[in-house]
Amino acid sequence: MRRLLVLALLVPAATARADSSVTVDLNARGQQLASELGLSTTDLIATAQARIDELYKTSRLGDLLHAFANTAAIAQRGLGVDYDPDPGDRLIGVSIGGVHGDVAIGTTNTWLGGSIINLAAMAGVNLGRWQHPRWMVFANGFYESTTIHGLDGSLLTLGAHVQYHLVRATGPGSVRWTGVQATTGLEYASWVVGTATGGSIESHFIAKSPTSQASIHMSSTGTLDVDTTTVSVPLELTTGVRLLDALVLYTGGGLDLTAGSSTVVAQLTSQLSINKDKIPIGTAVITGSGSNSPSAVTVHGLAGLEIHTRRVRVVFQTAVAPGELAVNVGLRVAL
Repeated sequence: MRRLLVLALLVPAATARADSSVTVDLNARGQQLASELGLSTTDLIATAQARIDELYKTSRLGDLLHAFANTAAIAQRGLGVDYDPDPGDRLIGVSIGGVHGDVAIGTTNTWLGGSIINLAAMAGVNLGRWQHPRWMVFANGFYESTTIHGLDGSLLTLGAHVQYHLVRATGPGSVRWTGVQATTGLEYASWVVGTATGGSIESHFIAKSPTSQASIHMSSTGTLDVDTTTVSVPLELTTGVRLLDALVLYTGGGLDLTAGSSTVVAQLTSQLSINKDKIPIGTAVITGSGSNSPSAVTVHGLAGLEIHTRRVRVVFQTAVAPGELAVNVGLRVAL
């Protein structure tokens, strides 16, 4: 048996802290595979370590934790607010959003492995009945189970927002400007993911030489837990147009102030195998721990389309921030 131990000690900036190690062992069949590929055993071990590093981001845990925190922070952005309410509105609704960030673990497919779904129930009230018709207040929240490529967990999001009609809309017409809305509030997110009891993370990677290659399957069991908590204050300005008093197009952007933390603990044992029969060729042991914070100050842009009737509104919206993309669909009812 030949062994190569790779220990990556990250020296992160700001509040980041992380360390990790990957140990790869090859059995006799694994050494034979190296020979078949025209590689030395040491070269195949180094190749396996590099591919595992890509799958689990062991050499950049700080970046992974930073991305987890930023993804959690944007998970409810825009889900709990209506950007073109009517005077006197009392709204209730539900929204569903897909959020993509650099949070894939155990896979190099960043779009499928790095995306989550978030839900929100929301309510909003215009303060016109209290002689403040330019003000709206909103509340939203939801708790749900989440899954990221074999990791189970939960996502709790809570938000409270206040909106002020900074510049009034133009008068009735087939095309009218909706004015300018200023929105701020407080958003809390708690996102926990980890290996399920008795579960495994199934992955694969390609080991190649100049003349040949092999697909190596990787079945990982043990502990991989990520715990993320964020608190954000968005500061937004939005505007738009309403067509035929039924279709609203709006856009805007804002500044986000965010605090929080993201931590990881990993202790995984992986069985390496080849072919359909999953012939064992060795093992890999992955360990890691670390913590990091979200970006303290970021910007975001948003755009949406709303089918607007007196009683029912259907909203399609997208929000973009550095490294993050969210797409939302919502249904709201005016009481």
